[in-house]
Amino acid sequence: MRDPETSQDVLLSAVPKGEVPVAYLSFNRNGYSTYCRVFREYHDWVQKRNAERYQNTVRHGKNYDAKNMLHVFRLLQMAEEIALTGQLHMRWPNQEFLLQIRRGEFEYEALVEEAEALVTRVEAAFAALSLPEAPDKQAAEKLLIRVRQGFYASTRV
Repeated sequence: MRDPETSQDVLLSAVPKGEVPVAYLSFNRNGYSTYCRVFREYHDWVQKRNAERYQNTVRHGKNYDAKNMLHVFRLLQMAEEIALTGQLHMRWPNQEFLLQIRRGEFEYEALVEEAEALVTRVEAAFAALSLPEAPDKQAAEKLLIRVRQGFYASTRV
């Protein structure tokens, strides 16, 4: 028998023969199961979440995950840089801006508006590129082999 505390089934009892129906029950089993799963996953996340990160969200009072928002901007800016220059730099000249996001110094709405503008710029930058339909698999494999050979050659004892 299933545990009633964790079961996602709706339990019904039989209606005696000859009874006049007073109501009909319609049940979306898939929708209910999805709701139960999402509910359980949320509560699992609450129990396992990074307490310090959550306290940072509460402390700055802007009601968004500042670390996640920082990564949104970092990744979008990296994509824009790749599209515009074909290069990727690991050091950012706007590091202070990213740290301000992490400290929760901006309002959520302003950050979303800026992120949407950045997405538009990234999409436009990539649309202007003349990229091939697919990557050159042979060139990628050759590069991977060279990188691995270089790595293993430098780690030999």
